Amino acid sequence: MRPFEQQKDQLVFDKNPIQIQPDDGDSNFEGWGTSLAWWAHIIGQWEDTEKMNELLDLVFDAKKGLGLNIVRYNIGGGENPSIVPNTLRPGGDVPGFQPDEGVWNWEADKGQRAVLLAAFERGATIAEAFSNSPPYWMTISGSVTGAEDGGNNLKEEYYAAFADYLTEVVKFYKEKFGVIFRTLNPLNEPASNWWIKGNIQEGAHFSLDKQMEIIKSVAESLEEKGLSDTVISAPDENSIDETIDMLQGYDQETIDKLLQINTHSYNGSQLEELHELAAEKKKRLWMSEYGTGGSEPHNHEDISSIMELSERIILDLKLLQPSAWIYWQAVEDESAKNNWGFIHSDFRGEENYELTKQYYAMANFSRFIRPGSDIIRTNNEHSIAAYDQKEKQLTIVVRNECSKEELEYDLCAFQFDTDSADVYETSLLKGLAYSQIPVYRNGFKILVESESVTTIVLSNVEIQ
Repeated sequence: MRPFEQQKDQLVFDKNPIQIQPDDGDSNFEGWGTSLAWWAHIIGQWEDTEKMNELLDLVFDAKKGLGLNIVRYNIGGGENPSIVPNTLRPGGDVPGFQPDEGVWNWEADKGQRAVLLAAFERGATIAEAFSNSPPYWMTISGSVTGAEDGGNNLKEEYYAAFADYLTEVVKFYKEKFGVIFRTLNPLNEPASNWWIKGNIQEGAHFSLDKQMEIIKSVAESLEEKGLSDTVISAPDENSIDETIDMLQGYDQETIDKLLQINTHSYNGSQLEELHELAAEKKKRLWMSEYGTGGSEPHNHEDISSIMELSERIILDLKLLQPSAWIYWQAVEDESAKNNWGFIHSDFRGEENYELTKQYYAMANFSRFIRPGSDIIRTNNEHSIAAYDQKEKQLTIVVRNECSKEELEYDLCAFQFDTDSADVYETSLLKGLAYSQIPVYRNGFKILVESESVTTIVLSNVEIQ
């Protein structure tokens, strides 16, 4: 028998091939995103606009960069100016719009605003607003970093005022800039007890009953102001299991106020259970925050972080099945000396940046699995696929942490007018390196490198 490389008509599989079945998936994936806190507060104020535009192209432009189309805008609380020294990390001191009770400053937060608007100029399609903490003067501790004991930090008399604050910002962006926040989330990891005064970032604990109270207050405020284009998302817990716990504790009135369930996926094991709960409640489900830095010392070429990133994305898309998948912050502070983020820039230093290995691994997913695609789970735990019916494009992404391996893919469920596929590989020595492989009428074989993320793209594909 001729080698498979020469057998263009029909491929003889040597083992059980990985199945790509279009009916084993989820339709209308909304896309990929990033939160703008804290990096946008810094980058958006760069004086070197040419360098800033280069960086923003790398994050949001679908052809030049990652093509992230979802932005999560942080409505800052604004720290107490009397606290000296300010403990917030570089970029974490996001300005608030209400520096004191009864006082509004709509010129605040120019950096984050500049990046938000630039994202839409580059193709972003969805914006969400979220809060890490109420303004300092509404808090019990007098600080946006948390309560003295890690407990509730919003004064009892300020729940309606906090809701008014958040919805006024939503109204301002709609009327002034034409930016409509599709969702507004007043919470961020609210069940966590690590929001203690003196932290290096904003944060606020809300007990279950207080979560319900602020959700209802925000819903009432949106309705009073006629902001019907914006609905509520919650609870944005740190773990998937905590998200389930909160949702199961909400009363029916609170559930009715929610149109979208947000969860972080740093921790938790009940991915399928949360998917089923969201479907039962008829709520859209987002994986609204995840980030990783791997296990190696500070190194832009760190391979362990791309293994963790790709494992998380594939696991989430297969089991949690969210409508959108959002990384924490696309740009991280170089001075922090960690491996988080796709791009590093010294938030205290020169206006410059460097790409990390994670950038290329993220591009393996976000540049090729585009909004509107149907996610296909596959019968292999290390592979995920997507079919873009509009573009007639089939994309497969495979993660390989073990030794070099030859994989076989069965494409009998599709018909296509091509004899080759485009391949993009990210590994220890490569960053989205391009090549091609032969494709046969029923599938293909590919050799994937050790510790790699590989994307295979087929064009002119239709479902049988």
